[in-house]
Amino acid sequence: MRYLPGLPFLLLFLFPAFSIAQSPKQIIPGKLYDHIPVRKSSGASYLLDLAKDRAYEIDVFQQGVAVGFTLSDTNQTILAQSKRPEDITGHLKRDFTPSYTGSYYLKISYYVDPENTDSGEISIHVKPLTDQEMAKRSRIKKELAPENSKNVQTIDIDHFWEAFDRLKGSRTFADSVAVFQQYYLDRATDGLLDFIEVRDLTAEKYVAQVKLYPRYFASIRKRTYEVEKVKPVIEEVFERFKTIYSNFKPFKVCFAMGILNTGGTVSNSFILIGTEVMASSPEADLSEFVKYNNTNKVNQLSARKNFEEEIRKIVAHECGHTQQKPGMADTAIQCKLLYQSIREGACDFVGELLVHGHINTAGNNYGDKHELQLWTAFKNELCNENIGNWLYNSDRVKNQPGDLGYYIGYKIVQSYYENAIDKKKAIADILEMTDPVDFLMKSKYDRKPKK
Repeated sequence: MRYLPGLPFLLLFLFPAFSIAQSPKQIIPGKLYDHIPVRKSSGASYLLDLAKDRAYEIDVFQQGVAVGFTLSDTNQTILAQSKRPEDITGHLKRDFTPSYTGSYYLKISYYVDPENTDSGEISIHVKPLTDQEMAKRSRIKKELAPENSKNVQTIDIDHFWEAFDRLKGSRTFADSVAVFQQYYLDRATDGLLDFIEVRDLTAEKYVAQVKLYPRYFASIRKRTYEVEKVKPVIEEVFERFKTIYSNFKPFKVCFAMGILNTGGTVSNSFILIGTEVMASSPEADLSEFVKYNNTNKVNQLSARKNFEEEIRKIVAHECGHTQQKPGMADTAIQCKLLYQSIREGACDFVGELLVHGHINTAGNNYGDKHELQLWTAFKNELCNENIGNWLYNSDRVKNQPGDLGYYIGYKIVQSYYENAIDKKKAIADILEMTDPVDFLMKSKYDRKPKK
């Protein structure tokens, strides 16, 4: 699970507001502006001429760096702003209808977060919306209102299978993309909208995955509908969490269909479940993954057994992420790999306390057999900015499980908890950790005997 936990939104902007006297660049609505560099030490301001009562979609596409934007009038009064970014790649979108015809200022700023990169690129597209597009959006919003009011959203699964079935009438790749866009992504619940942003989901990516693995998707279809039966499991996890952590605040949960790249993640409002991963089972047809030598994916998907237990474990893990404090303390050594590994391991550990199991059994089994070797290697990279050797790499590593940083983090957290006298305070310390080096030292894990 990789996402930007986010600092308080008022801290979004690293730099003071731009002065109008700085002669911002002109952006023409309807035109795409791409390959715009963004660095930690710079921002940008743009001039827009917009028409009164005409609806526009502001779309800023992040490519390797997280940003935020505001739209202001000539008095520099903020009229609209982007949501908090969920990751360093993905779209930030906001609809806006001007109250007057004239100039507006779009300001792009680097997003302050310890997980953000130092530089990257963005593209900007301010799209005028037609009356038909606005009417369609309004109709869909009204249709989805009952589902969006629920604490657990599942209707996106029905929409996915409707799009899947309609692919039979598609003759070209473009036809298939249009089907997925119209029948699935354009009808996204609030939860799926967050999922789209967190994982940069596009109709093109869905079509590519469905065409690669049609037998797999067909084989899990029946099980995806069983999410309705496991809704009580979510409330059960929430209630248990309250007993071990007094500051617990529940998030909404969305079951949607992704592109086989995550079983679960979180946004700033939702726990997001990749049902196409979690609904797998030993009976699922994995022949297509075998054909493409995707051994890690075969192992991951074939390990799913009891659906209710799998949902219980993934919700418990992701629930941990929703309670964690965002970012490292200013006074802490900025140790990115250690920090992120402890955060992931914390969610495995707390999840295990809640439901007596966790989502990384294969990694932990392997880790227990190679603990000393793994810890020695991990210490050599302890504060690396590049975390790819240890985290979010299950699609790249060979001859061992991926994401072994989860295991290292789990063992550090486990040691901290075992050494704590006040176990309830220890849970709060684990979830609210903002100084990874200090936490490691207090855990005494480095001094613990290892095999």
